[in-house]
Amino acid sequence: MNREESEKISYGRAVIEERKTLALTCIENIVSFDESFLLLDSRASLVSVEGEGLQILKMDVDSGEVIIVGKINALSYADKKKGVKRLGSIFRGGRRS
Repeated sequence: MNREESEKISYGRAVIEERKTLALTCIENIVSFDESFLLLDSRASLVSVEGEGLQILKMDVDSGEVIIVGKINALSYADKKKGVKRLGSIFRGGRRS
């Protein structure tokens, strides 16, 4: 990828309000979801959210906006190639630490 192409990638935005509401942009797909863990696919990376009582309040496929409510304990981004390897154990029945 050359510099011009990399400048066109939008990394989106994440806003956490009082650890109760999380608003994300540039989300393309929800890969996995339950009330304690979400794995989302954004244009630039994988996004994982850990918490308690998590619910998807809004998912706008056209704009890529997702709003999640519940107790937000952790938010992390991972390179898609490296992240799939690191998070792959989740889908094979492995435990998250």
